[in-house]
Amino acid sequence: MHLMWQRRNGSPKPGTLPPNVAAAVNGVAFCGTIVGQLFFGWLGDKLGRKKVYGMTLMVMVICSVASGLSFGHEPKAVMSTLCFFRFWLGFGIGGDYPLSATIMSEYANKKTRGAFIAAVFAMQGFGIMAGGIFAIII
Repeated sequence: MHLMWQRRNGSPKPGTLPPNVAAAVNGVAFCGTIVGQLFFGWLGDKLGRKKVYGMTLMVMVICSVASGLSFGHEPKAVMSTLCFFRFWLGFGIGGDYPLSATIMSEYANKKTRGAFIAAVFAMQGFGIMAGGIFAIII
């Protein structure tokens, strides 16, 4: 499929996406993140943060798996389904940002609150690194 994509769309080298397609895949995730932050922040205040945090985790897991299983017979169809699932993945991630920090600050004691909140955000970097290492191993 990559060779077919390259020949049709002028990708710089095999196995890479054309710049406009790569920008679309990343851009829809960021759009979903913004919408998710607003929606899940509001919903967390209405229904309870822990309950809504569980919802964001389910959305992230389902959409992560679905992104990896994007389908279609044509390259454009595959990229369309990938963009669809990436938007909803970003939506879930957007909900995770405000809820994880808020939950941590509410349940940590005064002495360790700052360290715990820093650890919440540091885990994002560790997760990115672990994902890269996992991909190299696989």
